[in-house]
Amino acid sequence: MIDLELKKAVRSDAPQVSDLIHEAMESYRKDSGITKGMLESLTESLESVEDRIEKNHCLCLFADGSPVGTVTVSVIDNPMKYNFSKKTYKVLKDFEKAAYISRFAVADVLRKTGLVLRLMDAALDLPECRECGIVLLHTAVANKNMCEFYSNRGFFLVDSETSRGYERGLFAKIIRS
Repeated sequence: MIDLELKKAVRSDAPQVSDLIHEAMESYRKDSGITKGMLESLTESLESVEDRIEKNHCLCLFADGSPVGTVTVSVIDNPMKYNFSKKTYKVLKDFEKAAYISRFAVADVLRKTGLVLRLMDAALDLPECRECGIVLLHTAVANKNMCEFYSNRGFFLVDSETSRGYERGLFAKIIRS
């Protein structure tokens, strides 16, 4: 068993976090059947990663000083920006803010080891998630493993859309305080 440390990433972690995201998102792309060039996470600049780390909650699991898992939680001041249907409107209309999960990644060699559960639990335990009352995320509907993982963690598929060239589902988890 490897010794892991969970902590918030800092700016100097950005190069390694960026490499981890690119590795994991390439696997996600393939698992989801998404065409090359369709995921913005694969073309994200180092400056963008640094900015996300500084402005949001970028949690990382570190092994021997290197990130092996990461997830970012940001607060969305207007969750209705994701309103693309009556179904979405019904879910989001009562929330002024939402916590949004993005860049959820685990090193390929550590997939299916439980790391992803530890990261998700840590993200959902952040005060921002409880204060917002709703947590949102997107994932490819074609990626049945990810959809099942989120469903097993209490998320439900609100709706889907294809603006990025593949069917992308908006998932939500309502958190009652």
